[in-house]
Amino acid sequence: MAVSSSNPLLAIPVYTNNGAPKVTKDTSTSSADQTQNFLKLLVAQIQNQDPMAPMDASTMTNQMSQLNMVSSIGTMNTSLTSMLAQMQSSNFINQATMIGRSPLIPGNAISYTGEGDVPMAANLTTAATNLKATIIDNATGNEITSVNLGAANVGMKTFVWGGLDQSGNPVPAGSYSLMLTASDAAGDTISPTAYVGSPVASVAKGTGSEVNFTLQDGRSVSASSINHWVS
Repeated sequence: MAVSSSNPLLAIPVYTNNGAPKVTKDTSTSSADQTQNFLKLLVAQIQNQDPMAPMDASTMTNQMSQLNMVSSIGTMNTSLTSMLAQMQSSNFINQATMIGRSPLIPGNAISYTGEGDVPMAANLTTAATNLKATIIDNATGNEITSVNLGAANVGMKTFVWGGLDQSGNPVPAGSYSLMLTASDAAGDTISPTAYVGSPVASVAKGTGSEVNFTLQDGRSVSASSINHWVS
């Protein structure tokens, strides 16, 4: 009687002295363990095969091919895992060089620390003939200062607020807002998208290959969500 197995790594019939087949199962999980167990079972299978119907060369070749395929897949998975880890580490190191630089984040909230310039921008989908930026004190609702930025083309119009009021006096640390108003060549009102920046204070690994930035004003943003930098 011929010996056969549809999956030699899981179960291989082995003939005992009385001719009755015995099934040995492989419970190992690693590729190296599976290779060793397969070779042991293959040797046992050859030693105990039916002398009247020995295993032919094609059967052995098929079994060896399956073994090589499993080993190759295990090696490839290990290599890909190592490569992914190296890429994640390299990406993290590259992003760490952004500490101190200021990304522009959509939104009009300003958490002023009491010192330094606050980078800002207006993103326009329509060219403006008159663009005005106003800083509002959230605690009182009063206007702190405003400036007419003049004409602006489609795209990002960047500017900074130095933490001064309309009279040139420094304002205290606190919560402020950026309000943008604009009109086009026809005199119609348009609504630019406000952006407020802050220097990157720290970098941390996120899920998978993601990297997160913590800004000096306390905001936390994903590196992949940033499209604009000003410094």
